[in-house]
Amino acid sequence: MKKVVTIIGAGKGVSLGVARKFGKEGYTIALISRTEDKLKKLVQELKYDGIDAGYAVADASLPEEIEAALKKIKELIGATQVLVYNAARLKAGNILNETSESLTEDFKLNVANVITAVKYVIPDMEPGSGSILLTGGGLSIHPIPQYGSLAVGKAGIRNLAVSLNHALLAKRIYVGTVTISGIVRADDDKYNPDKIGEEYWKLFTEKKDIEVIY
Repeated sequence: MKKVVTIIGAGKGVSLGVARKFGKEGYTIALISRTEDKLKKLVQELKYDGIDAGYAVADASLPEEIEAALKKIKELIGATQVLVYNAARLKAGNILNETSESLTEDFKLNVANVITAVKYVIPDMEPGSGSILLTGGGLSIHPIPQYGSLAVGKAGIRNLAVSLNHALLAKRIYVGTVTISGIVRADDDKYNPDKIGEEYWKLFTEKKDIEVIY
């Protein structure tokens, strides 16, 4: 059976590093984001590196689009065995300028729609090898008011990873999170996409802990 890693929230940062690492380890990569032109370029870049890759378009803030994209991937590429949820609204904004409505809308994308994706993919995951990896952030540990909504979201991701891990123990599906404590940049010695991709692979293969703080 083809080993498929599906990454929701695909871009040039974390997700590309994860895609490269898993692709080099023999996985087929399926990318999801809302911009088709960006997805085509990412797939082309991965294929240039000899990595089998495809994509589906979806706005991760909309559950119905996530489900439609995952269905398309299953039909055209294969059933997801590793799900990476990397979608987040990366906005700057003082927490005092947020409203209940804006926090709720951000939370849907940053946290709540993980459940949409998880419920779709787990029936096809192989016990013992199926895995769900969530992108966390240092704001979950050290929140700052200038990124208040995102900090709430990353705290939610950290909590959700623990809850899901316990909830899926009986199915032998692993859930973990990489808490990235810095700004991801291609020219950073530590927080570059490829180094972060290695951390996801380590978490996935070792499954020693629910969280890696990087």
